[in-house]
Amino acid sequence: MWRGKRRWSSTEVLLSVLCLTLLAVCVSLIIITWLAMQTDLDQCGLSGTESVFSGRLVITRGAVFTEKLRNRSSLQFKSLAFDTEHLISDAFGRGSLNNDFKACEVLEFSNGSVVVNFDLQFRGSVEVKEAEQQLVAGLQSTGGLVVNQNSIQFTVKEDLTRYQPTSSTKPTTTPHLSTTSSSGKCPPYHMACGDGTTCMATMQFCDGVDNCPDGSDENHTLCATKCDGQFLLLGPTGSFHSENFPLPYNNGIICRWVIRVQEGLAIKMNFHSFDTEEEIDTLSLYEGTGQGKNLTYLLSGPSPGTVWLLSDKATVEFSSDDYNNFQGFNATYSAEDISNLSNEERLSCSFEEGLCFWRQEPEDEGDWIRTNIPTFPPFTGPNFDHTFGNQSGYYIVTPGSPGQWEKNFKIRSLRLAHSTEPMCLKFWYHMYGENVHRLRVLVVRQTTSVVREASVIVVFQKEGNYGDSWNFGQVTLNSTADATVVFEAQKKGGMKNDIALDDISLTNGPCGADPPDPTVVPTPTTPPPIPPDCGGPFDLWEPNSTFSSPNYPHSYGNKASCLWTLHAREGWNILLHFLDFDVESTYDMVEVRDGAGPQSELLGVFTGTDATFPDVISTANQITVMFFTDSTGYGRGFRANFTSGLALGMPKPCVTGQYRCQSGECISNVSVCNGQPDCADSSDEADCVHQVSVDSTSIRRLQLQVQTTRYTTCGQHWNSQLSHFMCRYLGYRSGSALLIPSTEKDSPFTTVSVAANGTLDLTPSEKCTGEKVISLECDNQPCGVRMVSQKMDQSGSTERRMEEKGEEESEERGTVRVVGGTDSPKGAWPWMVSLYFRGRHVCGATLIDNEWLITAAHCVYGKNIHLSNWEAVLGLHSRDSVDVLPSQTRKVDHIIMNKHYNRRTKDADIAMMHLQTNINFTDYIQPICLPGSDQQFEAGRKCFIAGWGAEEEQGTAVNVLQQAVLPLVSRSECQKLLPEYNITARMVCAGYSEGGVDSCQGDSGGPLMCEEDGHWVQVGVISFGVGCGRPQRPGVYALVSQFADWVVQTRRLY
Repeated sequence: MWRGKRRWSSTEVLLSVLCLTLLAVCVSLIIITWLAMQTDLDQCGLSGTESVFSGRLVITRGAVFTEKLRNRSSLQFKSLAFDTEHLISDAFGRGSLNNDFKACEVLEFSNGSVVVNFDLQFRGSVEVKEAEQQLVAGLQSTGGLVVNQNSIQFTVKEDLTRYQPTSSTKPTTTPHLSTTSSSGKCPPYHMACGDGTTCMATMQFCDGVDNCPDGSDENHTLCATKCDGQFLLLGPTGSFHSENFPLPYNNGIICRWVIRVQEGLAIKMNFHSFDTEEEIDTLSLYEGTGQGKNLTYLLSGPSPGTVWLLSDKATVEFSSDDYNNFQGFNATYSAEDISNLSNEERLSCSFEEGLCFWRQEPEDEGDWIRTNIPTFPPFTGPNFDHTFGNQSGYYIVTPGSPGQWEKNFKIRSLRLAHSTEPMCLKFWYHMYGENVHRLRVLVVRQTTSVVREASVIVVFQKEGNYGDSWNFGQVTLNSTADATVVFEAQKKGGMKNDIALDDISLTNGPCGADPPDPTVVPTPTTPPPIPPDCGGPFDLWEPNSTFSSPNYPHSYGNKASCLWTLHAREGWNILLHFLDFDVESTYDMVEVRDGAGPQSELLGVFTGTDATFPDVISTANQITVMFFTDSTGYGRGFRANFTSGLALGMPKPCVTGQYRCQSGECISNVSVCNGQPDCADSSDEADCVHQVSVDSTSIRRLQLQVQTTRYTTCGQHWNSQLSHFMCRYLGYRSGSALLIPSTEKDSPFTTVSVAANGTLDLTPSEKCTGEKVISLECDNQPCGVRMVSQKMDQSGSTERRMEEKGEEESEERGTVRVVGGTDSPKGAWPWMVSLYFRGRHVCGATLIDNEWLITAAHCVYGKNIHLSNWEAVLGLHSRDSVDVLPSQTRKVDHIIMNKHYNRRTKDADIAMMHLQTNINFTDYIQPICLPGSDQQFEAGRKCFIAGWGAEEEQGTAVNVLQQAVLPLVSRSECQKLLPEYNITARMVCAGYSEGGVDSCQGDSGGPLMCEEDGHWVQVGVISFGVGCGRPQRPGVYALVSQFADWVVQTRRLY
């Protein structure tokens, strides 16, 4: 059915009209509101336009920079940021940008007074210069924080989608720039400036010069170093440091700083700490900035001390390679006025603080080295400086320079001012070594200002080897106008050619009479061949009491082993005196023994060029003198004489009632063991604690001596602290007490207590309360425990499995080290020590407490008097990480060889070394346990060796600590396998009959160790063998249990 349209009712029509009217009104209101808001935005400058600037300023007063200001979370950062933001806000509130200024946010603080980096926001379009001017004007009327108005810098902070010069993280190099602009409009190796249109070479970014029109190439955010977050260092003082300092820096780092001080001043730079990989990881110091800067110093290795840059602008660049990380450096700088330097100040230098104003010559083959220790190789260069005559003072020396071509090394003074009077240049020079060539002093003058020509006058020249001594030189300078003084060392070839300088000075007036010329050491001639035994052995009696090395005073021969036996009447003793002494240091030695035969005791080992050591006095009526030389090198040799007599060289007996100190003087008996040292060497207080038995069967009692009386110690008031104290006095690390019944024979008694001031109070008595006395059980616990858990190796075997399977397991791993060993896990042997002599690993050692090491006597033989050349590295795993934690390095101040050590028989091959400063125990540094004097280790037992020695016979030393397992061999079996040696009761052997696993060169002095009840015990000290890992040739070790009492006694006396 079709139906027609219905007409709207009047009500529907009325409602429709009303709805349309309301809709029109709403639309109109929306339009009007939008227009009104747009007008307000236009008036406020927020119609989609906003100006954002990066700002920088320097606070010179009112705030002091501390490291806490680097931490945005610290109270110090928040407080100073709040004050700085209000300072800036108030400054803009006073100017015409009051309505435009929106916000300020401090981003970071850095050193250089206090450098502030911040962001600014403005409504609408604001010009950079206008904002800078408004801030300067506003700050002029403020107080509190004082800002250097010349330091205020604003740059436009561009939209990061259009300009992204840096990544969101700090760069690892400075500058970390792409070689093309983000917009792609710049040519290769160029980058867009902040304006988005100007392109500059990437090398011109972060070079200290504003190359971009808006200065964006020097933006702090772009240029801040990864090392310490700084770039531009302003103000009269400041500091900078390597990444992570004082921890080691990372690999592949490049950091750059630009320093600016007041115009016309110089920059004095002090390096409080400096340690980088020598000639690899370098710190370059430039005078000036940008492309016109001049390289002035290239620093690496040890600290250069104080360095001067004669410019008010400087560029500093540090770079490291991809290997080896050292501690790095920490430096401060200050602005100094040197415009009025006198000529004396320009030239005078003792090199204690640095090179003063002397400059290296960049074109030379190398730089002079500032040092306070002997340089390599030996037999050239000084052992000490001239100023102090010891290793606390510094001098400069030419660098090592192998090669046969001529090389020059120059240092140059600043240009001198005109002087109306002559002046005297004084200096000390050292020319020692058979290859030394020439030292010259030059005066260089500019002759014309149009063409760079100079006149050079040689005012001093010396050639040749003047021996190991400092010599005085002087030169009168008659005219100093526009003159520069140059010291030039010339080398031709060889290795022993070092030339050193010290204590340069300039004084008014001409020099006095010239010093006598030093004597040139004749060029050594090859000594004639001599019999290996020097034609001996020799037996000498008085009056035939003077003897000398072969060919004395000319060079002695090589590969010699000479023997003299000096004789005196029965009951007499001998005094040996050296009249002259000059043998190759540490390589050729004179050994002196008390008595004759293999059981004689060692009196001393002498080497070097100093005959001033004390006379040698025997207790027996014979002295054995042996002279050993190696295959190269020689000196004049030695000449000596001897006398004999009754108690010769012995001090006179003390009168009754007196005690003789070990240092020789006599003191009253009442001064012995009275708690106060009265002897110069404190020997009167060194033997006051005793462990004695009242009969042959009883347990030992603890007795304390007071003057001449010994008191048995009662158990009353005793505690563990006293037990540890008494055991340490006796030469152990710790101990415990046992209470045992007292007897009448124990009387008299004493009770021990600790006073309030920490001293011990002794109360003597005839009876012991409680009738219990003390017996001490001393030991070296805790020891021999690994703190780092040892994981299973790649083959799935643990060390226990390795011990069980022995050599077979080692071979499966395929690594040939130690010989036949494997890389040890980190922390496996925390008592292992690497001994360095003159900067080279020479032997191993073992840590037994926080100040003592045990090593082999042959390791220190001939080197025992050169303590300053020794270093002990503990906690070491790989030798390329000597200066990296967890390693710790210590100097050595005492070396004690066992007096029974015999170089020829190799018996008693053990020595102790005392560390100059105590070591800090860590998870990677722990002491090993020592065996008791009666402790036995059965043949066939599997034990471990470890070391950094050669990987094979005649091979090279390894980098990573090696370990291997070996079975102990009985003494009788070892004697059969090594018939050419006498295997004594003080030796123990270890090895497989088929060979293949053994210690080798460089492992000597390290431990042979077995595990006992969860503790590792040092059974032996690596001593000698025939080759390395040969079949039927076990290694031989000093048996530590035989020296247990000697170790205790040594620790007690030193």
